[in-house]
Amino acid sequence: MVTMPSETDKDYSFGRFCCAVLLLLVGLAVGTAVADWINAMPTETLPPITADRTAGQERSDWELFVFILRRNMTVYVMLLLGVVSAGLVTVAVLLGNGLAVGQLIGFARVSGMSNLDIANLLLPHGVLELGTLCIAGAVGLQGIPLALRVSSLDWSSIKSLRLGTALLFGLGALAAAAAVEAFVTADIAESLRVER
Repeated sequence: MVTMPSETDKDYSFGRFCCAVLLLLVGLAVGTAVADWINAMPTETLPPITADRTAGQERSDWELFVFILRRNMTVYVMLLLGVVSAGLVTVAVLLGNGLAVGQLIGFARVSGMSNLDIANLLLPHGVLELGTLCIAGAVGLQGIPLALRVSSLDWSSIKSLRLGTALLFGLGALAAAAAVEAFVTADIAESLRVER
């Protein structure tokens, strides 16, 4: 006999994932708007910006890979901390990362970069990286219902979070995204820089 899950047994993972994507997209839209707003400022109020690289700033591909992986794993773990912060850390980190990516896109457009070039720089690694961060966001957003029923938590509730699995998945997926960003996207960026 098949029984329907009760209201408390339902898994809302897809809904939490959609919420994580929405938070990231809101941050992305705000970040792009901020970049456009800054671009609309009179130039005499802005400090001069120099984009020249100096000797010694170059990183090897492997150093870049480690730097990117370490940065992304830090964000990933911070997203998971929503489990113990009633989702607050997760919401802030998703909005902040969306804001950062949105500003990056906005400033790239302002500098004259074409939408195709921006897509070539972001899509190869961004889909996997941001998708993985949204999965961590969905896990972190579990902190909201956990906080609401904190008095009835038991060990099985904590084990159901599968944080170890989430960490291993994140490490693997973000390592792949970091490899693409360090070994592929960096070369694309360098070729675009040389063309200008």
